[in-house]
Amino acid sequence: MPERYSRAAWPAAAAVVLLALGMVWSLATTLHAGRTMSLTSPYVLAPAALVVGVVGGTMLASRAASPWLSGCLLGAAVVLTFGVPFTDWPRREPLGYLNANAALAVQLLGLCGLALLSVRPGRRWPLVAASGLALVEMALNRSAGALFVGVPLAVTIGLVLWRPPRRRWWVVPLGSATMGAGAIVVVCLASVDAWPTLATRAFDPVRRQLWRDADALWHAHPLAGGGAGSFVEASPTANDPDTPAAHSSVLQIGAETGWIGVGLFAAVCLAGLLWAARGRPSFAVVGAAAWTGLIMQSLVDYVLEFVPVAVAAGLVLGWAAAGRGSEEFDVPEAEDPVAGRGG
Repeated sequence: MPERYSRAAWPAAAAVVLLALGMVWSLATTLHAGRTMSLTSPYVLAPAALVVGVVGGTMLASRAASPWLSGCLLGAAVVLTFGVPFTDWPRREPLGYLNANAALAVQLLGLCGLALLSVRPGRRWPLVAASGLALVEMALNRSAGALFVGVPLAVTIGLVLWRPPRRRWWVVPLGSATMGAGAIVVVCLASVDAWPTLATRAFDPVRRQLWRDADALWHAHPLAGGGAGSFVEASPTANDPDTPAAHSSVLQIGAETGWIGVGLFAAVCLAGLLWAARGRPSFAVVGAAAWTGLIMQSLVDYVLEFVPVAVAAGLVLGWAAAGRGSEEFDVPEAEDPVAGRGG
């Protein structure tokens, strides 16, 4: 029993330590720069929200086949979808920012995918409806980034339901390569004057200027950054209430916490993939796809700074990792499906 417990507990302890290191480093760089960091800073709230979500997702996995859970996911999809047309532009509810709403919808789609893997085919209609509404919500928010990752996630869920995979660890190198390539592209774009035509069409001039400002601050303080909150003061564009951040997780973290902070962020991204891969193959694929999608969105926006988005991502990771029960639907993990037949 002690050996079994230790094998189950060490990944959780390692993940918490990694997140704690990120918070400590952010605080250290901020103090070194002669600044103060609020408890409401994204460097504090985002890791805490992610942990809360993982714990909640682990608990949800044990109730995955419950009809009330399917109903809750459908209700959440309805609220997200109808929050857009019935609130004022551009601060659409529920999060007040279009791309954050869409990022939340992507994670909701991931939760629906995990739930679809957990219920019998005849009870999937509320989850299918919720998945469709999540995609509609991304379109209503006019979020190209969310659709860019949400549509492949929906396709992945469909493929997993059609032909469940037999292996799961391949999601780690694939997800890592995808996120790494995205980060390299963004960092390179921020450091050059002439952008390719495709990039110019994809990203507006304001975001382009924000990325340049973040890159300049990062180059001025390459190792430790300028400290939490320094980007807003360093960028004239960021002083606008509509553009309060660098609109890129890797550039924001690099500008404010330096290369060490970026390294810790990369470790967290990898840890998310490893955490999702702890579950059964089907769950691992969906969880890793949703996590990769969120990180890709964060590379071109500041969606990680919204607590509900971080909580939802944690729910997906926790559920995916805990999805290790019986291969048969609605059979508790502790029950032997063969013995239950009386054979």
